[in-house]
Amino acid sequence: MSSNGTSTLLGTAPLSNIDPSEIHIIREISRSGASTLFEVDLDERNYAWKVYHDNGDPGHAENGRDLNRFCCEVNAYEKLLSSGVCETGFVPKFYGHIDRIDPMMFDPALRHFADDKFKPRAILLEFLSNTEELNCVNYSETLYPQAIEGMKEIHKADVFHEDIYPRNMLIVRGTPDRLVWIDFDVATTFTELGPKQHAHCDHEIDLIKGLGELLVRIPSLPTKYVERN
Repeated sequence: MSSNGTSTLLGTAPLSNIDPSEIHIIREISRSGASTLFEVDLDERNYAWKVYHDNGDPGHAENGRDLNRFCCEVNAYEKLLSSGVCETGFVPKFYGHIDRIDPMMFDPALRHFADDKFKPRAILLEFLSNTEELNCVNYSETLYPQAIEGMKEIHKADVFHEDIYPRNMLIVRGTPDRLVWIDFDVATTFTELGPKQHAHCDHEIDLIKGLGELLVRIPSLPTKYVERN
């Protein structure tokens, strides 16, 4: 294990003892104020590597939701992994996380993390190639039911996605095509499926159904729906 980072094996994640020095960045896929997503190579296999800024504990929202995006995503993927949802194809496979990376190891790719209060943390995910963000042009009435089916499986893992937008649904082209839910960095988890949780599950499903109706009716969605944050 490199002294520049610590890896953690969650649930039955198939990778442990991830040495950050063995990760080779291929390209930056996307960037936001909270994190940057890369395509990387590790042991001659490609992965998606999501690296998070850390400027201190942001605390919790008024409703109690954790505002730490790294913690939200790790907690969600731990449940998705242990419940078997990662093997269904409805979400990316999860391979573990790395705690505290020296950004200088990956200069200049991680240079924008250098001035953060704390060293960044990261998760390693399945790299999905040949993908398209869902929008009103590539919407398919045949494929879209997978969005509902996938979310129901996510709920069975005791996870609420909390960010139901087309930007968080990827069409993975293949034989056959499939629809994959991504970005669980504002997700919440629960341990008991009571009336409140049932209602929230129904709410997220209703949002997905309503979104599908919009994608059918509206020839072009506002920019905020089709651009990644």
